[in-house]
Order: sequence, then structure tokens, then C-alpha cells
Amino acid sequence: MMDNIVRSIRQTYPVSDKALAALTSRMRCVEVPRGVTLVRSGDVSHEVYFIERGITRSVFHHDGVETTTWFSMEVDVTFGMDSLYYNSRSVESVETLEPCTLFAIKASELDDLYLRHIDIANWGRVLHQNVNKVLSHAFAGRLQLTPAERYEQFLKKFPGLANRVKLRYVADFLGISIYTLSRIRANI
Repeated sequence: MMDNIVRSIRQTYPVSDKALAALTSRMRCVEVPRGVTLVRSGDVSHEVYFIERGITRSVFHHDGVETTTWFSMEVDVTFGMDSLYYNSRSVESVETLEPCTLFAIKASELDDLYLRHIDIANWGRVLHQNVNKVLSHAFAGRLQLTPAERYEQFLKKFPGLANRVKLRYVADFLGISIYTLSRIRANI
């Protein structure tokens, strides 16, 4: 049932069969409907979610305003960053935008696997390096690219996503207004 996740793990880093079995044996399948908050801002989350099917978004809340900071979809991993890395309250929420099939693992169990299996630790390192690269480029793009160029980059990084989520979330993520995004889409 977690074919997409296993394939993605192996594409990211050559994890041994033994380590992969140790990882997957600690996961539990969770079917989650659309609109569920997996990680709540202000809470410590103790779960890491591997997405087999569906989409989530990470959301920053400030003064009653929501800002979409990231999208996760099939084969991605999502979690509360501050909770996972520092065992502290999450500054972002993570919510499902579609019904999702997730495989959850406790953060403490993932940490244990990092200690016991160097290939799992290296997979985690490479995964986080890859996401950090995308985040860095997105941040630089907000400073250097036009809104149309940002949207083009978004379409390349997240193919098909613009047809699966509300456009206001895409506009939030790109740092542009929904009106600007509508104009860009009309000109494509």
C-alpha cells in the first residue's frame, strides 16, 4: 500500500532492505479526510507523516491572517518542523487539502531509526537538504523574480497542483495577490 513512499525513499537515497523494513514496520496507515489539521500551531506534534495519497499545506498564522508556506503531496513527508527538530511548539499548522492516505510514525521512533540505521539517517539528511534547496530558491525567487516567473517556477516544482488546490493558497505561497495570479493565468 505504500508503494509510492518506498519508491520515493529509494530514489532519494539507497536505503537497505533491512533499514527500510525497520522504518515501514513502525508506520501506521491513517486515512484522513479533507480539512483536518494534522499539526496545530502552538502545539508540540509528535508525528511525522509520509503522504501516499493527497495534499497538505503548511500555514503560518499571524494576527488572524493565514499564509501558505508550503505544499506537500504524494511521496512527500510533512511534520511540524519545530516539534520534530527541537521538541517545541510548532509555529505552523499542517492541514489536509484533500482526503489523504498517510503513513504516520512517531518522531521519537524516527529518531531511534536515525541512530540505528546510518542509511535512514542519510536518507533523512538528503531529504532535508533537497527541501531546503527548494525553500531557498523559492525565497530568492520572491526577491528576484516577477510574479509571472514565480508562477512558472511553481508549475514546474508542483506540476498539476494548481488544479488541485484553491488558487488563493497558491497566491499566498507565491507572495502575490489572487488578482495578480488570475491575470497571470489568463495570459498563459
